[in-house]
Amino acid sequence: MIKILSHYAFKDNVKDIKPYGNGNINKTYLVETGSDDKYILQEINTKVFKKPKEVMKNIEMVTNHIRNTHIENNLSSDNAVLEIVYTNKNDSYVKINNQYWRAYKFVNNAETYETTENPDLFKQVGIAIGAFQKFLNDFDPNKLSVTIPDFHNTPKRYGALSEAIELDKYNRAIDVFHEIKFIYDRKDRLSIITDALDNHEIPIRVSHNDTKLNNVMIDKTTKKAVCIIDLDTVMPGSVLYDFGDAIRIGASASNEDESDLSKIKLDLPLFEAFTEGFLSEMSEILTDTEKKLLVDSVWVITMEITIRFLTDYLNNDQYFRIDYPKHNLTRVYAQMKLVEEIELCRDKMIAFIDSVK
Repeated sequence: MIKILSHYAFKDNVKDIKPYGNGNINKTYLVETGSDDKYILQEINTKVFKKPKEVMKNIEMVTNHIRNTHIENNLSSDNAVLEIVYTNKNDSYVKINNQYWRAYKFVNNAETYETTENPDLFKQVGIAIGAFQKFLNDFDPNKLSVTIPDFHNTPKRYGALSEAIELDKYNRAIDVFHEIKFIYDRKDRLSIITDALDNHEIPIRVSHNDTKLNNVMIDKTTKKAVCIIDLDTVMPGSVLYDFGDAIRIGASASNEDESDLSKIKLDLPLFEAFTEGFLSEMSEILTDTEKKLLVDSVWVITMEITIRFLTDYLNNDQYFRIDYPKHNLTRVYAQMKLVEEIELCRDKMIAFIDSVK
């Protein structure tokens, strides 16, 4: 750790270093200094992010664009976007023994939430994600590297599932016939977003691609959104990916591995609050086709993660961390129930969007 810190100007002032947060991908540490400045130090997980240099270049371009061009509206000018701490050689990362490390300035007086039942708070999440998209509306997404190819290519995710079913290396397919049929019955609609992109019916935009509730920092005092974090998956894509994933996680009224299916529903007040906040920033930017696909995006992204969980189960749980033998199946059941809830609420969701867009 001393060797890593030696690359930064704050190295001689470090008072304490300790593990920080509960992320499952990167190793994260909080660095405290004698001058009360704080920093986040992270080791990038190169098993997940195989192009760490490109990841950091993407983050650098996006954060610099927001900071230098668009600090405004509801976001604090000090913390509206993550700030990379550059090394003594003005690099955005440190490479030591094939390990890649980076540092950010700590966002003071802010916190994240794993779940919420508070529509006002979730509206702030919508505002933050909408503002992130708005600030990048004049940024050319083609400048960004595709660091994880086909990350949200739902038809290709379905293709991977089909291959796992056909190979059935671990003799698990026979036990998930119902789950396979559930997905198969809905396969024809999985390409709604990718088809719209391929046919140039919707524009390619910068996409965060991982808009979980806990990736938006909320000011502890004002309860207003501060900034979006965890920018490793920023790539060219669709705004629909960010909207759909945010609703899937934040408005589902349960964890994505909830075993009691009776607890799983789509919380319409939370959906409405997020959507109102999001559209307050993006209504004039979104195309009519993007607006028409907002509800479909929630369904598509939920189907996509269902497919990924089932594929991983069939492949002997090699990607997602599991806490017990059939953890991935629990996730599959939970997401299937959420898909059904989204289908039941579809007309109400569309009606609300039409009323505010």
